[in-house]
Amino acid sequence: MRTIEDIRKDVHRSRERFLEVMKYGDAVIGGYDLSMGYDADFYLNRPGLLGNHIMYHNRELKKALRYGQQACLF
Repeated sequence: MRTIEDIRKDVHRSRERFLEVMKYGDAVIGGYDLSMGYDADFYLNRPGLLGNHIMYHNRELKKALRYGQQACLF
């Protein structure tokens, strides 16, 4: 099971990646992705992939926090 801190880190990373692609565009997209036609517009707008990552991790965090944060026992 993933810890709440791990989920929070994923929320933060996904937000940072989204903002990075918004700010720098194709400059931060890997060469292989660009050669396959997956540019910044694709990741930000078409399927909303980066936005979906943020929503997924936020839902995961909300579910993990539903019953409060528990200290790790082991």
